[in-house]
Amino acid sequence: MSDQRIALVTGGNRGIGLGIVEGLAKENYLVIMGSRNIDSGNLAVDFLEDLGGNIDMMQLDISDNRNIVRAAKYVSKTYGKLDVLINNAGITGKSEASLKECDIQEIESVMKVNYYGPLKMNKAFMPLLRKGNDARIINISSGMGALDDLFGEYSAYRLSKAGLNSQTILLSNDLQGEGIKVAAMCPGWVRTDMGGIDATRSIDQGADTAIWLSSATEMESGKFYRDRKVIPW
Repeated sequence: MSDQRIALVTGGNRGIGLGIVEGLAKENYLVIMGSRNIDSGNLAVDFLEDLGGNIDMMQLDISDNRNIVRAAKYVSKTYGKLDVLINNAGITGKSEASLKECDIQEIESVMKVNYYGPLKMNKAFMPLLRKGNDARIINISSGMGALDDLFGEYSAYRLSKAGLNSQTILLSNDLQGEGIKVAAMCPGWVRTDMGGIDATRSIDQGADTAIWLSSATEMESGKFYRDRKVIPW
């Protein structure tokens, strides 16, 4: 089993996920890039061709439980462990509606990816994380899911991220004493397909805290981070 740290980034083929993949690869991680679409994943690997030796693209759809199980079997057979799992893949949904106006099916669709996706990933990859060195689970959340910001539009997205934050706390408490740390982080408003061109942060800025959390000795389990600092839930 290699001493090289191995990280898996879901939704790693674009946006913040791609920034995280690039940053970790530059830190000499072996990064498994999870991409729902194979062609998109291959294009992303080509974009990072100078780091190709540190990147392994894997087809991964976190809304498909059978796909997740297959992915875990692949990582187990190929690498035998996992040191860092970054649950980055997520969607905002098609509607900007407030909760009083929302469509329940829209909420279910967003929760399937943003809440249940990480839940299933964590369960499937837990045996590999237990074999890792100073293992970490990092959930890419949002300040829009913070308890003091639960108002306004994008109710489906807000509920999914509030749920992800609660999942982070609960899992961290469950894993006390096992050597696996769990944290959530808010990347801020980032210029991606999701964030739009008017967003105030670059992809590098949005990815920075996740990269830092992957190995930082200062990381506290069960906390919510932005810009490498703990923020309120």
